[in-house]
Amino acid sequence: MADLDPVFGCILSSGRRDRDGYAFHGTTRAHIAAWTAEHGPVPDGMVLDHACNRRHCRATHHLEPVTQSENLKRKSWRYRMKLATCRQGHDLKLYGAQTPERGRVCRQCNREANKQGATK
Repeated sequence: MADLDPVFGCILSSGRRDRDGYAFHGTTRAHIAAWTAEHGPVPDGMVLDHACNRRHCRATHHLEPVTQSENLKRKSWRYRMKLATCRQGHDLKLYGAQTPERGRVCRQCNREANKQGATK
């Protein structure tokens, strides 16, 4: 079960979570299951970064495969705020929004995902 956050475009899983806050779909973390269903397996040597910084979000437009070292850098709010564009190339100064967890999402990507039905 999941709820759409209409403000930030997150699809928030309301099921079981582990102690780190990650939601599960069966025995797999929900965000990984959603990514795999839409894009195939996460590339070798990569992890999925939540742009929204919400570990129970499974919106694939908020996820980006990055190296572990990049993922660790992105934990820093200052580092996230220095990112100029989202992964689709939209200017975050125009379209960026900050989640309560100090993540950064692109409102234009949220609109496009909503039009494609990805947030239902």
